[in-house]
Amino acid sequence: MKQRKSLFRQTAGTLALGIIALQIFSVLSIIATVLYPLGQRSAEDLAGLLIMSAQTYQQLPVEQRTEFLRRVARDNGIYIGPPPNDFNISGSRSHLYGKILSYVLHQRLGQNVPVFTAHDPKGTLWVAIPTQGKSVWMHFARRRLTGTLPLGLLAILGISTLALLVLTIILVRRVLRPLAVLADALRRKWNAPLPALPANGAKEFYDLLDAFERMRTRLQAMIDHQSLLLVGISHDLRSPLTRIQMALEFLPEDTPAELRAGLAEDTERMTDLLAQSLAIGRGSSARIADLDLVALLAVTGEAFTRAGGDWQAKLPRRYPFRGDYEALRRLFDNLLDNVRRYAGERVEVTLRKKDGRGVLSFCDFGPGIPEDRVEALLEPFSRGDSARGHSEGSGLGLAIARQIAEAQGLQLRLYNRREPAGLCAELSWELRAEPRTR
Repeated sequence: MKQRKSLFRQTAGTLALGIIALQIFSVLSIIATVLYPLGQRSAEDLAGLLIMSAQTYQQLPVEQRTEFLRRVARDNGIYIGPPPNDFNISGSRSHLYGKILSYVLHQRLGQNVPVFTAHDPKGTLWVAIPTQGKSVWMHFARRRLTGTLPLGLLAILGISTLALLVLTIILVRRVLRPLAVLADALRRKWNAPLPALPANGAKEFYDLLDAFERMRTRLQAMIDHQSLLLVGISHDLRSPLTRIQMALEFLPEDTPAELRAGLAEDTERMTDLLAQSLAIGRGSSARIADLDLVALLAVTGEAFTRAGGDWQAKLPRRYPFRGDYEALRRLFDNLLDNVRRYAGERVEVTLRKKDGRGVLSFCDFGPGIPEDRVEALLEPFSRGDSARGHSEGSGLGLAIARQIAEAQGLQLRLYNRREPAGLCAELSWELRAEPRTR
């Protein structure tokens, strides 16, 4: 099953992408409206200085050129002289501002004037200015074209983006934290106390929690009324069933044996069906107490063995647990009765920890069931006879087991295992406090 992303990740991710896209748009806008015009203006000023310096250098007498070179380098950071012998002009590429400078020089001189970048730490730019039929090589550091304003803007944008992302995460977490509390309330036991919302939570979350509490109260009242109704039905039906059973004893001796046996079997099935229906109603009420789960399983296993079953258990010496002893005993008996009825007398029981949950498994060695029938078998009056080769049963055993499990805070699931083949009934629960096993 594909793992879904949390609402926090989805919301924070969407806002983060929006902020990053907005900042990218801001950077492009600044480049188009601020940095490029500044670079072009700087290139125009530098192009004029380069052309004027080259023309002046060519016009000066040889004895005055040394002083002129020193003054131009000191005042403008421009150096005049041929490039070194190892400078690969054909393999050099121009800096971005160098391309702007080359374009401006082309406009002023009417010919193509490339600008080259030297591979040195300073990123020196070289350009040959044509004047009086000759080319005057000049070079300057790349920072000569780059001011502090672009770096400052990039720093501001970077810091603001980081700040917005941090504030987004804090805001989304603060807004969505009450939802995590509500989700925890839904995952808890039906009658567990509701968790407290954050003190500074929004009013809507408190209203939602109150609505959930009212809904839970009404549903609990409906369940109580259902249990009371089932008890009343039991009281009303047991007397007629008892009279029918007594009447069977006084049937004439010439009554056909098949008729007598059929009536007795139908009466027994009605009594059993009524008892199972009442068990569904009782499964929602639990008397919680501390107990040793391994000791309870040992009692269950002894009863299973006395009935002719083959009990194979891999259990620790003890396992502290909190639940309803009688309800859990009825739950285990229902699962084992399903084993005896459909898969023989052999069962393998294991108790372990898996992914932060306690797991208790009852695995038989029968033929299993079709995968498309696994979930349906946990519904009332649903039977898997066609797959497991049995025609008895009312289809309530596993439904009762699931209802008892949910009342105890357990999750019941069925699955087919391959080696060895069989059907497993797995009970799992969240380990809030690590139990001691020895």
